Amino acid sequence: MSVIGAQHITIGVAGHIDHGKTALTKALSGMDTDTLKEEKERGMTIEPGIAPFHLGNGVRAVIIDVPGHERFIRQMIAGSAGIDMVILVIAADEGVMPQTVEHLEILQFLGITNLVCAVSKADKVDEEWKAMLSDEIIEMLNRFSFHDRSVLFTDSLSRTGMEELRLKLLEMAENVSAKNERGPFRLPIDHAFTIPGQGTVVRGTVLEGSVSAGDSLQLEPGGAFVKVRQLQIHNEQVDHAQAGQRAALNIAGIKLNDVKRGHVLFSPGAYHVTDTLDIMLRFSRNHRKIKQRQWIKFYIGTTEVMGRIVFFDRNDSTEKESEAYCQIRLIHPVTAKRGDRFIVRRPSPEETVGGGEVIDPNGEKYRFGEDTVAFLREKKEGSPEEWILRHLRSYQLLHAEEMAKLTGIPAALSHHLQRLLAENQIVEVSPEQYTLVESVTEIKNKMVEEADQFHRHSPLREGMDKAELLQRFQGYPVLLNEFVLKQLIHEGGLRQKQNMIARVDFKPGIPEQWRGRYRQLEKKLYQQGMESEPFDRLYALTGLPKCLHLDILSYMRRSGQAVQVGENRLIHSKALKTHLRTLKEGCPSSFSIQEAKTVLNTSRKFLIPFLELLDQLGFTERADGQRRWKKTPE
Repeated sequence: MSVIGAQHITIGVAGHIDHGKTALTKALSGMDTDTLKEEKERGMTIEPGIAPFHLGNGVRAVIIDVPGHERFIRQMIAGSAGIDMVILVIAADEGVMPQTVEHLEILQFLGITNLVCAVSKADKVDEEWKAMLSDEIIEMLNRFSFHDRSVLFTDSLSRTGMEELRLKLLEMAENVSAKNERGPFRLPIDHAFTIPGQGTVVRGTVLEGSVSAGDSLQLEPGGAFVKVRQLQIHNEQVDHAQAGQRAALNIAGIKLNDVKRGHVLFSPGAYHVTDTLDIMLRFSRNHRKIKQRQWIKFYIGTTEVMGRIVFFDRNDSTEKESEAYCQIRLIHPVTAKRGDRFIVRRPSPEETVGGGEVIDPNGEKYRFGEDTVAFLREKKEGSPEEWILRHLRSYQLLHAEEMAKLTGIPAALSHHLQRLLAENQIVEVSPEQYTLVESVTEIKNKMVEEADQFHRHSPLREGMDKAELLQRFQGYPVLLNEFVLKQLIHEGGLRQKQNMIARVDFKPGIPEQWRGRYRQLEKKLYQQGMESEPFDRLYALTGLPKCLHLDILSYMRRSGQAVQVGENRLIHSKALKTHLRTLKEGCPSSFSIQEAKTVLNTSRKFLIPFLELLDQLGFTERADGQRRWKKTPE
C-alpha cells in the first residue's frame, strides 16, 4: 500500500432512514452514535453522531452518522462539512430510494468524490436479488463522478463484509490528501453546548490550520473574540488540534446563547465575512424552476441562511446549460473563501436546487449580460497568480494578510508571490506590502508628466513642492506614492532639493518670449542702484505678465542677480558690489552713518536699509556707534 497523505480521515455515512446507517457505524467503530434521548426513543439520527476509531496503518478515522430523513437534510449538509469520504448505505431489502439520489447529488455538489456503497442487511436477501440490486446501484453511481463505485454487501449483526469494508476505506484513504495545517485556523461549528463548571463548548471538523490551548480566535458572525481554554479530540484532552481532526473546544469569552451551529471560529482577521458571493452553480437534474432573484436557502459549511439568487445570463434556472455563473445575496453574512463548496435549496416545497463552489466571496454589483458571465468564468478559471494580479489591479496596494483573505490561498500565498516577484510582475513596497509593477510604472510616468507641466507653467521656480505633488495622486495609496517618488529620485528621473521636486535636467530660467522685457527690468534695477523703486512698481512698468511677478522676484533673489533690501525693494547685485567698493575705498576700516552718507551721496531713506543689509550679509558689524568691516568686498 502506498503512503497515505492524510493521517486523520473523516468518513460520512449517508443514506435513507432505517437503512441501517447507525448499526453499520457501530459495527465498524464499536460506538453507538444515537446518544440523544429523542434519538433513542424515535430510533433515528437527528444530529450528526460521531464515532472515532482506528482505520489501520496509522490512520485515525472519525465516522459521522448523518441523518437521512427529508426533514433533516439541513443537518446532513452540516454534517458533511469536512468529510473526506462517504459510505452510502442502502438496505438490501428496500433498495435504492428516491432520496438516495438526492443525497448523492448533495455529496457531489460538496466536492466529495471518494465513495463506497455498503448494502446493509445483506443476510435478508438471496444471491439473485443481490446481483440485481448491485447492477441497479452501479447504474445509479455511474451518473456521478465518484472515484470508486464499489458495492459491498454487509450485515451489521453478523458482521458480514465488515472487514472488506474497512480495507476498502483504507484503500480509499490513499486518495485523501493531507490537510493544510500551516494556514489560518478555521472550524465551522456543528454543535454548541455547555458543561457545568467548564462553560461553552463547540465542536466541528478543523478545515484548515491548527489550534492550541490558549489561542485567541474570532467568532463570526458577530465578531466576538474568544480564547481556547481546553481542547479534546475523541474525548481525550489534548494541547493541539489540526486540519482534518474532529475537535471540541472549550472557549472563554462567549455565552452559549451567542454561539450556535453555523458559526465559524477562525484565526483573527484571516477571513472575510460577506453577504454577497460570486458563485458557479450546478443545477440538480430534476429541480423545479428557480426564477431570477427568487428566495433560496444557502448552505455553506455548517451555515444555513436565506438569500436571493441573481442570474446574469438568464431569467430562470431552466434556461441555457445546467450550470450558471451567478451570485448569491444573503440576508446575513457568512464566513467563506474562494473554492468553498455550498448547496442551494428551495424553501418551499423543499428540494435541492443545486450546488457548486465560491468563485469570489467578495462579490460586487454587476450588469446583466454575457460580459459579466465571461468575467466570472475568467475569475474561476484563472491561476492563483492571476487572482493575485486581479486583486492588486483593484486595490493597487495590498498587505499579504489582506491578499490571503481576498484570494483564499493563505497557505501557498508566499510561493505565488515569490514567483510573481521573480517574473517582475509585482514589487514589494514595504515589508509584505505589494503592488503591480505596471502600477509603479503608471505612477512614475504621471509624476514625471506632472513635473514637466509644472516646469512649463512655472519656469522660474526651482521645482514643485513635494506635498503638492503627492496631493495630486490621492487616487493612489499614500505609501505607494511615496515609494514611487523615492524610486524616481533614486533612478534619476526626478531630483529633490529640500522639499522641492524637479526634473533632473531642469534649470529655472526666463521664458524666451519675455527675455527682452526682463533685460529691461534688470537694466533699470541696475541703474537705480541702492535708490531703486519698490519692486512691484518697477515691475509694473516692464509689461511682464502679472502672473510672473512673484516668480521673477524669487528668481532674481535665488539666482543671485539681486538682493532684497527692506520689505519691497531689490538692489542689483552688480550695483551692490559697486556701492561696497565705493564705501570701502572711502572708509577703509570703519565708518559712521554720516560718513557713509557722504561717501555714497544718498539720503537716510535709502542709506539705513542698505547699511542694515551689509550687516545681514556679514560685511560689517556695529560697535560703539560705528560699523567696522568684517570682510573685504570682492
